[in-house]
Amino acid sequence: MKLTVITSQSGEVVAVQQGHASQARKSAEYAVIVPSEGQTLHEVEVPEVHASHSPQEILRTVAAHLAQ
Repeated sequence: MKLTVITSQSGEVVAVQQGHASQARKSAEYAVIVPSEGQTLHEVEVPEVHASHSPQEILRTVAAHLAQ
């Protein structure tokens, strides 16, 4: 699954959104997550994440993926 992820300065996952922010349609209304100062935005593909996973499972899986 394509995900946009924001991490803190310490590398902790702060936010996750399905899809890549850079690919959001510009011709329609849309919302994307945006990092605050000191945070980092990542656009990643995490095949282990599925829409049926709980938010906690998604956070754990994304954090493990980024740690690789």
